Amino acid sequence: MDNIEVRPIQDNLELNQMFYQRWLVLRAPLNMDRGTEQDSYEDSAFHLVAICNNQIIGSARLRELSTELASIAYVAVLPEFQNQGIGTKLIKKLIETAKEKNLTHLRLRSRISALNFYQKLGFSPEGEVFDYLGIPHIFMHLGIPASVKSGGDFPQNT
Repeated sequence: MDNIEVRPIQDNLELNQMFYQRWLVLRAPLNMDRGTEQDSYEDSAFHLVAICNNQIIGSARLRELSTELASIAYVAVLPEFQNQGIGTKLIKKLIETAKEKNLTHLRLRSRISALNFYQKLGFSPEGEVFDYLGIPHIFMHLGIPASVKSGGDFPQNT
């Protein structure tokens, strides 16, 4: 889809719209209440949205856990927009953002049904399958190669 814009959240109204979209995809199908799509880390996290025709159709979050490690969470694409590359765009943008922040590792908690999606993006499963919200999940990890800067990194002979 060419008319999809992937970008950071711009204001509180958009943040609340993103929370609603996240709830629709991740919590409403589990008959969970509004508010369960949020946690205590929202204010310190980096939020991305995918927008089509002024509607948030996808979202994802990156949260720094240390100077080297960040977690990806709440990756959600509306069902009618799934399998069109939107989730891939969101994850690639989060990986790019992590590189810009000089992070070296990403981790996430994947539903088993999304395992292949994350593996195609370079993530590897770690540990055993566990239950979260009544759904089988597994932790996944991605090592981010160090960025190689060109020019200026080597002393000049003068």
